[in-house]
Amino acid sequence: MESFDIIIIGAGPSGLNCAETLAKSNKKVLLLEQKEIIGPKVCAGGLTGHDLDYLRLPDNLLDHKYKEMTLHTPFNKDVIKLDQYFVYTIDRKNLGQWQLKKLKKTNVTIRTNSKVTEINKKFIVVNKTEKIKFKYLIGADGSSSSVRRFLGLKTDELDIAIQYIIPTTKYKKFEVFFDSELFHSWYAWIFPHKNYVSIGCGCDPKYLSSKNLIANFNKWLKKNKIDISNGEYQAHPINFDYQGYKFKNIFLVGDAAGLASGFTGEGIYPALISGEEIAKMIIDKNYVSPKMDELIRTKHLHNKILHFLEKSGPIRKIEYELLGLLLKSKLIDKQLINIIA
Repeated sequence: MESFDIIIIGAGPSGLNCAETLAKSNKKVLLLEQKEIIGPKVCAGGLTGHDLDYLRLPDNLLDHKYKEMTLHTPFNKDVIKLDQYFVYTIDRKNLGQWQLKKLKKTNVTIRTNSKVTEINKKFIVVNKTEKIKFKYLIGADGSSSSVRRFLGLKTDELDIAIQYIIPTTKYKKFEVFFDSELFHSWYAWIFPHKNYVSIGCGCDPKYLSSKNLIANFNKWLKKNKIDISNGEYQAHPINFDYQGYKFKNIFLVGDAAGLASGFTGEGIYPALISGEEIAKMIIDKNYVSPKMDELIRTKHLHNKILHFLEKSGPIRKIEYELLGLLLKSKLIDKQLINIIA
C-alpha cells in the first residue's frame, strides 16, 4: 500500500496553497483532485483587496479591477468610489493554473482524475480500488466535503448561489443589487470578466427555497432586461457552518471547514489563509496562528450581520439603504469595505 505523510483532498485555492507551503518542508505530500483539469470551479470570480494583497497576482492574470461599485438598494442607485482598487474579477481556471505552476518544481505529488471513494482513520481509497495510507489528512474538498462527512459534521448553515455565465463584453460595471423581496438577506450581482459576465444571486434555503430563488431570479433578470439565451446556468452551495478545523490528525480548510462568509459569499481569501496556516501547524506542532484567529473572528462577525438581516423582516429595506449611505461616506467607507471584504 502506498503511503504519504500528508494527503490533501481537493486542488482548489486552499489545497494548492496548503501544498505550496508543505513543499517547503521535508514531508511527503500527495495532492488529489477529482477533476481532470485543476482550476475550473462554479464561482462568480470576484476577488477583494485582501486576496490581492495576499496573492500578489500579476496584472495580466486579472480580468478587471475596480475603484468603484454600482450599488442598487430598494430605493436608490449609488456609485461607491474609492481612491484605490478594491474589487477585482478573475477566471477561476487561470487562478488555479497559476497556483499549480508554482508547484511544478516541488516534491509534491499531484494526481488528477482521482476521486476519493472511501475514507478511514489511516488510509483513503481512490477511484474505488487504490488504498493510500496517511499520517495527516487535509480536507480541501469544498462545501460538499467528503472529509467533513467522514468526521460526522453536519452542515446546517448553507447558502445556495446560482448564476449564468454569459459570453459577452456588454457589461462593464461591477454591480450589486440588494432586493429584500426577491433575495431576502442576500443579493444579486453583475461581475464582468474579459470575455464573459457572471450574473447571479443567492440566499439561505431556510428562508427562500431553491425553487423560489430561481423564480425570483428569473423575475429580476426580466426586469433588468438581461438576455440569458446564450448563458450557461450554474449552481453551487456555500458552506459557512464552521465547527473547527483540527480533528486529531485530520484537518479541514476553506469551504470544507465552513470558513466562507455567509454574508458576502467570499470564500477565496479564507481558503488561501487556512490552507497556508494549517500546513504550518503540521510542519511545526508548536506553531500558533494569529491569522486563523483573525479569520474566524471576521467569519463570526459576518455570521452575526447575516443573522441580523435574516431576522429583520420588512425593516431590511431600510437597513440596505443605511448600508448604501455608510458606503458613500468618506469618513468610514474604507473601514466598512475592509470589514465586509
